[in-house]
Amino acid sequence: MTTPFRRVVDTVEWMTAVVTMSVELELGWGVHDLDEHADHLTEDGREERRFLRRLLDVCDETGVAMTFDVVDHLLLTACDGHHDGPYPEGWFDADPGTDVAVDPLFYAPDVVEAIRDRPTEHELCTHSFSHTPLETVDAAAVSADLERGQQLEADVLGQRSRSFVPPRHRPPPSDVLVDRGIDVVRIAIMNQADNPVRRAGQLLFGPPPMRDPEWIDGVLWTYCSTHPNLTAPSLPSGQRPAGRPLGWLPTGLAQRLHLQYLERATLRAIENDEHLHLWCHLYDLSNERQMAPVSEYLQTLARLREQGRVEVCTMDELPDRYPAAVESSAPPGE
Repeated sequence: MTTPFRRVVDTVEWMTAVVTMSVELELGWGVHDLDEHADHLTEDGREERRFLRRLLDVCDETGVAMTFDVVDHLLLTACDGHHDGPYPEGWFDADPGTDVAVDPLFYAPDVVEAIRDRPTEHELCTHSFSHTPLETVDAAAVSADLERGQQLEADVLGQRSRSFVPPRHRPPPSDVLVDRGIDVVRIAIMNQADNPVRRAGQLLFGPPPMRDPEWIDGVLWTYCSTHPNLTAPSLPSGQRPAGRPLGWLPTGLAQRLHLQYLERATLRAIENDEHLHLWCHLYDLSNERQMAPVSEYLQTLARLREQGRVEVCTMDELPDRYPAAVESSAPPGE
């Protein structure tokens, strides 16, 4: 899948883009509360694990590091299914109360170890302990859930994460982040087009929203799109077919369009000296069709990094790249 990008980038004024990629690792905790069938996942998590290994292979080949946003409950090898705390009623009804051998979608310490065992230094970021939507609980509950996840990280991994990707893009209270030692948080820029035709064009061709990270009340906020964009909406999302009308595109065309989407976004970031934050769920890329453009894009990033056109930063590296200067008073939308 070659594109005109390689020729065009040589004509761009010498600027440096910062690219961050974050992958949400939720498995069974992602949508269990939404009355949705988990048809995007394999029953035993086998394909998700296989394609994670494929992704990690490409990262090792290119030396490109990513941030993996982990629902910390997945660090457990087993549990009884009961978790006290200020959670919505019935939240843990989905917890099977077994172990990784029986229910590998709800317990996945092997997945985290697979990331840690690689030579590429990826970041493990908290995606909360329980994946409870923040709009359903108060600040004290958010703090307690973060603390439970970070304590589990300390027990299992020997360190607490200092970056946070809140479930479903809901902005968390800034004082909670500071109290829990969080340095970086990722939220989405709400820029969805106002009609289906424009939305389809936005998803296929971009441009994705770009906004440099900014310090707010002692925490660095990094911004992404509402929709996963490291992977393509015109290709199957895990085991689930792409939705209409984008799913009607032939596979080869959809792959080329998405590679062009990623490359154009990177070119724009280079031209404007901007930060580009791409993201997806692990399940999104867990099929052959999605993996091809992602793999080629990582190779492109590696070349651009060698040329000095791009810095690839994990979320926990962003505070060094964007040192505190003038702070904003509140995140967008508040």
